[in-house]
Amino acid sequence: MKYIYVLYLVIPLYMMLLALLSSDESISEEEATSGIEKLFMKTASYIYRRFLRKNRFFLSSPGRRHVKDNLIKLDSEGDINKKLSSYYIKKISTMLILIFMGSMLAILAAYSSGRESNLNAEGEIMRSDYGKGEKEARLVAVDENGESVGDFSLKISEIEYTKAEAEKLYTKLISELSTVIVGENKDLNHVKEDLYLPDKIKGYPFEISWKSDNIDALHSDGKTINDDISFKGEKSLLTATIKYKDYEWEHVFDVKVIPKDFTDEEILYQEVNESLTETEEETRTKDSFSLPADAEGITLFWKEKTEDNSFLILLMSVIAAISIFAMGDKDLSKKVEDRRKQMTLEYPGFVSRLVLYMGSGMSVRAILMKFSKEYKEHIREGGKKSFLYEEITKSCRELESGVPEINVYERLGIRCGSQQYARLVTLLSQNLKKGNSEMLTLLREESDKATLERMSYARKLGEEAGTKLLVPMVMMLLIVMVVIMVPAYLSF
Repeated sequence: MKYIYVLYLVIPLYMMLLALLSSDESISEEEATSGIEKLFMKTASYIYRRFLRKNRFFLSSPGRRHVKDNLIKLDSEGDINKKLSSYYIKKISTMLILIFMGSMLAILAAYSSGRESNLNAEGEIMRSDYGKGEKEARLVAVDENGESVGDFSLKISEIEYTKAEAEKLYTKLISELSTVIVGENKDLNHVKEDLYLPDKIKGYPFEISWKSDNIDALHSDGKTINDDISFKGEKSLLTATIKYKDYEWEHVFDVKVIPKDFTDEEILYQEVNESLTETEEETRTKDSFSLPADAEGITLFWKEKTEDNSFLILLMSVIAAISIFAMGDKDLSKKVEDRRKQMTLEYPGFVSRLVLYMGSGMSVRAILMKFSKEYKEHIREGGKKSFLYEEITKSCRELESGVPEINVYERLGIRCGSQQYARLVTLLSQNLKKGNSEMLTLLREESDKATLERMSYARKLGEEAGTKLLVPMVMMLLIVMVVIMVPAYLSF
């Protein structure tokens, strides 16, 4: 167990070392956070600037180029190198947090599984205090050579104390047990299936234990063996020991079963299991008891079988961190796709407004300035952000700074990045270069065409939505079929 602790501590210790090395690392205002998240951001910044920023394999990777292109589409005016660094630093920080938390949970899980032991230092089973109920121990027996004899599951009752007598209930319980333990069998003289041997009967305060005088035919848990029959049948006396604190009764049931030939390993396993059960039953008034030291001439050494999920927790956290890093670029691609869809849907309205204002005699420059001013007021009032009008606002700032109008229109078309805007920008540029008396007519035709394209695009989105709904519809159909068929099947 100590070695696994060392394995789990390697990751947090290595992260602490990185945190110390990155203590002087500076992060931008956009990345700045508080508390432990700031520490991880500094560590991520150190890892990125020390190991990734100048790595030629990373710089030439298709994934990095794809991320860079998407960031440019979302914000073409910002410092792309700064945004790229911030993007990867945040991804690395998320990975570090997941792996660190996973390693801490793994350590706690390993420590907890080691503490929850029913065996004391002397190798004895410890009972629960009175009133805390029974508990179950999972044990592994090994011989002197370290080879496993078998896994054993043992129910350990709480410490028992005397209660009032319930003699009248005992008589009633016996008559009920005679029918309950038969299970799926015809009667106790024709046992071909496992018997049902409960340790409690609802409505009765008794604890019931069972003991068979012939374990080759019937186990004390009611299991009957009827494979590889070598003879017609064999009698077995099944003793029910019924206890209510200090009071105890015994009732013997005559059972006829058909046993099988056991292998040496099964005989050894049954002997150890019977010895465990007998010892546990005989020592129920004690707070602990010793486990069998030998069976069939083999010395037994005991240790408790525990479920340690700590390594699985660590593995899952590492996989989650790697998955987030690998799949994180999908969110960025989705933002770019959402931007493209929004600009496609806004195009007909934009062209229609452009035609309206140009018909009133306004220039394209004045119209764009008006659109930019209205959009800024819309945002100040808490309105929804529009990628198209963000690009128009950028174009207006370029016009105000002295950039030639034709260059502004061309840059607008490149930033919008769709065929529709490219057509519009071509019309506006030709109008500036050569002049066009039919400009308004061409724009009206473009507006009509954009409206038709939007209707076609809306139909396409509707078809995609219908396809996406197909999976939940099939799932609901399966549920309905199960609800109908299961009762029909059970009624036969």
